[in-house]
Amino acid sequence: MYRWLKERKWKTFLKTYPSGVVKDIWESVFIMCDLFNDMAKEVSFIMNVKYNEVEANNSLKFLKDVFVLPKDAEKIY
Repeated sequence: MYRWLKERKWKTFLKTYPSGVVKDIWESVFIMCDLFNDMAKEVSFIMNVKYNEVEANNSLKFLKDVFVLPKDAEKIY
């Protein structure tokens, strides 16, 4: 993968591998979402296709809502 990504993107990609600590796993998830969003915009521009940013933002909001749930939560919404 490092062959196709610029150094900054490669370093960001490596941050998506968590240590096994729950806090670090969540941080990795959010880094991965940001990286995916950035790359999807670039690829959709190159391929001249529409990228659904509303869906991307809604997906990220859902993850952030799950992140702040109390441990004893039985439902999300």
